[in-house]
Amino acid sequence: MKYLSEGPVRFNELQRLMPKMSHATLSTQLKTLMKHGLVIRKEDPHVTQKVEYELSEIGHQFKPVLDAMALWGKQYIAYMNEHKEGEDQ
Repeated sequence: MKYLSEGPVRFNELQRLMPKMSHATLSTQLKTLMKHGLVIRKEDPHVTQKVEYELSEIGHQFKPVLDAMALWGKQYIAYMNEHKEGEDQ
């Protein structure tokens, strides 16, 4: 959802942004997010095969939660690294 929070993104661009994620996994994840109302799939009727994904309104409202989790994760990694160094001595 991080990449979708910056605006509409095409499937292939999402794959480039997340090279370790397989096509099938990304497709499944997007379908799940759409099913739960967090992501919207938009087709451009004027351009063949142009499909973009973006966050829905409720998806945008969830962004502060993700930001808080990312911040906590960074702090926790720093905490664990700090305490691991102390154990090695």
